[in-house]
Amino acid sequence: MVDIQVTQSHEVTVVALTGDLDTASAPRLKGTLEDLLARGKTRLVLDLFGVAYIDSAGLGELVRAMKRSRECAGDLRVCALHGDVLRIFEMTRLTEGMGVYPTLNEAVASWR
Repeated sequence: MVDIQVTQSHEVTVVALTGDLDTASAPRLKGTLEDLLARGKTRLVLDLFGVAYIDSAGLGELVRAMKRSRECAGDLRVCALHGDVLRIFEMTRLTEGMGVYPTLNEAVASWR
């Protein structure tokens, strides 16, 4: 299960996740992100500091959301990757194709 908290930082929407991002929780994240995009919130930062586990469904949802936000003239950036989650991003080379930042502040500042 994943807890999702959405906040606004200037023109950037921050989605902070806590828990596991997996097959069970990916649909909930999808619904949240689709709702944000439908409301014109296309500058997205996903704070993954609280995520200790991610599986292929979670990764797939992040890639889908990134593509969808780019279709809406925005983008999705992720921050605060650590441990196994960071290793998975590196192994799948998502660190090369997605905006990845060490901290939330850096990810938000990248929009300025």
